Amino acid sequence: MSLRNPVDLARKIFTEAYAPDPEMWVDEWAQAHAQIPTDGNAEGGKYDVTRTPFAAEPMRVLSPSYPCTRVVVMAASQLLKTQSALNWFMAVVDSAPANILALMPSSNLAGRLSSRIEKTQKATPRVRGKFVQHRSREGKNTAGAKEFRGGTIYIETAGSAANLAEVPARYGYGDEIDDWETDLQGQGDPIVVFENRGSTYGRRRKWFYSSSPKKPPKLSKINALFLKGDQRHYEVPCPHCDHFHVLKWENMRTDESMTWARMMCPACGTLIEEAFKPQMLTRGRWVATATSRDGTISFTISQLYAPLGWTSWLELVRIYSEAEQTLKVGDHTAMQAFHNTRLALCYDNAPAATTAQKLRARASHAPRVVPAGAWVVTMSVDTQPNRLEVQVEAWGPGMERWVIDYQQLIGSPTASVDEPGSVWQRLDEIRRTPWPLAIGGRPILISAYMIDSGGANTQDVYTYGALRKNNACLIIKGSSRPNRPIVSSAPTKVDYNWGGQKIEGGAELWWIGTDVAKDYIFNRLHLESGPGAMHFHSALEDAWFDGLLAERAIVKFNKKGHPVRTYEKAPGDANEPLDLSVYNLAVAYHLGLHRWADNDWKRLRDKLAPEHRTLDLFGTPPLVDAPAAPSLPPPRAEADTVSRETAVTESVQTSERIAPPAAVTPPVPSTPPPVIAGRAFGGRRVRSRGIS
Repeated sequence: MSLRNPVDLARKIFTEAYAPDPEMWVDEWAQAHAQIPTDGNAEGGKYDVTRTPFAAEPMRVLSPSYPCTRVVVMAASQLLKTQSALNWFMAVVDSAPANILALMPSSNLAGRLSSRIEKTQKATPRVRGKFVQHRSREGKNTAGAKEFRGGTIYIETAGSAANLAEVPARYGYGDEIDDWETDLQGQGDPIVVFENRGSTYGRRRKWFYSSSPKKPPKLSKINALFLKGDQRHYEVPCPHCDHFHVLKWENMRTDESMTWARMMCPACGTLIEEAFKPQMLTRGRWVATATSRDGTISFTISQLYAPLGWTSWLELVRIYSEAEQTLKVGDHTAMQAFHNTRLALCYDNAPAATTAQKLRARASHAPRVVPAGAWVVTMSVDTQPNRLEVQVEAWGPGMERWVIDYQQLIGSPTASVDEPGSVWQRLDEIRRTPWPLAIGGRPILISAYMIDSGGANTQDVYTYGALRKNNACLIIKGSSRPNRPIVSSAPTKVDYNWGGQKIEGGAELWWIGTDVAKDYIFNRLHLESGPGAMHFHSALEDAWFDGLLAERAIVKFNKKGHPVRTYEKAPGDANEPLDLSVYNLAVAYHLGLHRWADNDWKRLRDKLAPEHRTLDLFGTPPLVDAPAAPSLPPPRAEADTVSRETAVTESVQTSERIAPPAAVTPPVPSTPPPVIAGRAFGGRRVRSRGIS
């Protein structure tokens, strides 16, 4: 082509004018075009990445052409996350438009993000004309959808399965994912459901997750994703020795009156003043500390890196000091908030004094025998689609408790209550079992038992419970409301006829305050003897102790910003032993054992073991002839009801296959019959006509 030819020259000018702009990395685009709205921002105006140099690399890897599909930022609050996402959105709209799905943990946060997107696009001339204007006939611009040329930004909440299932998207943004639900309305991990929205885009899709960690390490979604990635930390140079290092809280130093705060260099030991921070941040670099398992690139950064004029080191020192004071009185809220939102670290506020190994080491008494000092027996049942899990406990003065049996009855709860060999019939056999006392005397029958109606077999539980109501069977369900009593004072009728009228004598539901009950249990697990202590029989599997400690107390903040305690477990962990322990505690409260005085226990002891009238209620007498354990129904063979593939984990199956104890020789006629202890002394009476 000859540029001397006017036609060729015109063609060149035309081609260059209408050719697409060369693709820019997101950080370069942000430096050239991004604007921060002046409305509501302390530093509004042209975006300058040199103010926060650590933000450049996370934005760069978010670029559509960068070879990764998932970017994770586990960062302190008000530091890196949202502004990077906004810059990414605007760069995508400008250079590689496609649908963007942004998910927030609540409708309030979704509305806030929608407002920030609206203000940002209006403040950014580069993209302002590419968005559909409000109330335009050409497209939609609503709180939940911002349409632009080539796509739409959908802003939804993460709590609805429909929000994650309707929109195909090339780009996805998940914010504050530690506040997302663990299981999305029965469809599994919401992150998996979320990422399925981009499956049609293959390697061209890009997902960005940001959050402060708000849960213990095992439960935190952002921490799990961070560990999947290459785990990048921002290293800065010491202004004195040029040693590159990560700013860590353990290197922070201050004086007794907290008038100054400085960072100690881990290499030369020099105290670094915060005035050096700008030059340190400018020369800083992200360093990967691991190899990603799936190509995820992950970053973490704390408020120790906040630019001058934001949160200072001295301010952080004083906030930490205040959190220490509240921690001394047992309140973890402030310390958890400091770790989560200031240091971007997980925090476990559960008592660290007890581990599964420690509890296992304390397991000593024989199974299926009521230990000395216990005089009442209760039972709890958890329902699963392919089995019933059963736990029997014995109780003594001061609510001291002993786990004396734990079984899994393999079989479908959908079987008829009267079907021979069904899980319900085998449960009845356990209910009728007399439990011998270790010190001798009259065997004890179960005073009352509870069966959980939650899950997929609610009506099956109602049917069984209604027929066994006169045998002290109580149907229960855990309450989602916090701070409810361990067991409700009265039941709710749940059986109705075709006309909508309650059926007289039908199933009744008792509500359980699960969070209060779990607090009660965890606060006493460190006790090794005496009132409130919990003991374990020697044949319990390790998996049982893991299940007892499967959950952690989490402090969440509700929509009004108030802290709320709740319990959560890691996905896939079994927590049935904890649930069964909660239900047995509820049975004890239902019987009123928590109100029994020593005289009540002594009268019961004298009735059950009159030859031990002088025995201290908490003492353990020498045993002459240890009684044999009761013969309980053996576990059902795998082929009876459920296949090996649908059974639970192999470790649990092993506990199912423990050989049943040797048969007990039938008592001679002179042996006193078993009694139901715990019904006639104090507390609430349970309707019963005896247990057959």
